[in-house]
Amino acid sequence: MDEIAVTGVGVVSAWGDEPGVAAAHRGLPSDGREWFDHRVRLGARGYKYLPAAAQYVLAAARAAVAGGAWADAVPADRRGLLLATNAGLAAVYDAMDATVAERGADGISPALAPYFAVNVLGNRLAAELSLHGFALTVATARTAALDALSTGASALAAGRCGALLLAAAEEPVPAPRGGGGEQGAAVLALEPLTSARARGAAVHATLRARSVFLPPGALARPQGRERAARVMDRVLEELVPGARVHEGASAVAGEAPGVSGGAGRVPGGPVSSALSVHLDLDTSPVSEAVAGALAGVRTRMGAEQDEVPLRRTGCLGPALALAHAVTARDDGERLVVSATGAGQVAFVRVSPVQDRLTQELQHAEVA
Repeated sequence: MDEIAVTGVGVVSAWGDEPGVAAAHRGLPSDGREWFDHRVRLGARGYKYLPAAAQYVLAAARAAVAGGAWADAVPADRRGLLLATNAGLAAVYDAMDATVAERGADGISPALAPYFAVNVLGNRLAAELSLHGFALTVATARTAALDALSTGASALAAGRCGALLLAAAEEPVPAPRGGGGEQGAAVLALEPLTSARARGAAVHATLRARSVFLPPGALARPQGRERAARVMDRVLEELVPGARVHEGASAVAGEAPGVSGGAGRVPGGPVSSALSVHLDLDTSPVSEAVAGALAGVRTRMGAEQDEVPLRRTGCLGPALALAHAVTARDDGERLVVSATGAGQVAFVRVSPVQDRLTQELQHAEVA
């Protein structure tokens, strides 16, 4: 099983909850204004002392599963959670460190004490939505959300779960650590395409993911660069066989994917539409190798595109790009790619569903 159906999408950002708008702002924090009220988004009681990133991801997850009967599709012990974050609890850890240094461990608030480890960030989400199958946190720099999708595909294929939530949440990095970063959350509700079809669920799009590791040291040698190129060529051929790159597509790192037109296709079949490429890269040799591989593909397809490396702290930007690609109202194929200097490279192909409009009309009639 390689095709994953996206049956729900939820986004929370300082610039709005529409995926396209949020992706265009790349997950950047607010400009100092108050933009998230947990009492309005989550409820008047019980959420005040949750870390901000936990509040964001809970609100986004509720939006992703709203009205889709996702939670009823499989038993609670067959639902999984994959949470991606890089700095979601950084401010909490800094506050804990300061408290211990000044007053000792007894001074830590009982409300925050459970968040001593990054893999606890999604606990409230798992509890509220009864995600009892498994809960896993992925924290690879920059690529965590797309890496988590590859892990989720493996879990679904192996029967480890019947449905899962893919979530990414970030908070800005504290000023003493350099500041900057991202703020907000993005959540996708995922399940096998056959399962979604069987229960008559509306499918936003289908996904296919691949993650690879390119040893940075190996790229210093010609043989290493050649092998890395072969690996990426193989991955791209698996994901987008026969694709032609659309002349107007955007490949600017950190920006929303370009919009491209073209015919729809049957999931799993040959690509017959134009392809929009979204790159989220740093300035490392690994990212240069990735950009070079994609440039080679585009050259063979007769198109030219530019990439502008962007510094990023966090994994929310690629997740927002993915949410935007899934909800885009064109019928073009999209490829979201992220890489980091440590060697992680992740690719996700987003394919439109040919009968999505028909599905939506049918569900509207039923409602």
